[in-house]
Amino acid sequence: MIEVMIEWAGQTRTAWWVLAGAAAIILVVATRESETLFWGDLLDDDE
Repeated sequence: MIEVMIEWAGQTRTAWWVLAGAAAIILVVATRESETLFWGDLLDDDE
């Protein structure tokens, strides 16, 4: 079992999947934060 995990983690494809997953998470979090940070005052209707 450990040997299979080590072999899987050593593949180049695995590194790209991890990198793509991390980039997707960062993109989602950045989009949520920028919505409230940059557009919050324009989207709020306080009138």
